[in-house]
Amino acid sequence: KPGVTKGQHWHHTKNEKFVVVSGHGLIQLRKIGTEDVVSFEVSGGRMEVVEMIPGYTHNIVNLSETEDLVTFMWCNECFDPARPDTYSEKV
Repeated sequence: KPGVTKGQHWHHTKNEKFVVVSGHGLIQLRKIGTEDVVSFEVSGGRMEVVEMIPGYTHNIVNLSETEDLVTFMWCNECFDPARPDTYSEKV
């Protein structure tokens, strides 16, 4: 939805990859324990893969005021509710 931020978490072992297929957004990453934020402006008009590696908190922000942000995401391991490997922390 327009203006929505998703994520704000990190993982010990999980690698995730994001591709925006429609809309305009911002992906932000920050290594845990540091202040430096790396940002990638992304859009469906220029599809590219952004990888979230373990130890980096990350989010994706819909920059549009009118369009939904549609993303395709995949990761290297299936979600295990017994070991979720997802830790809340703002970028």
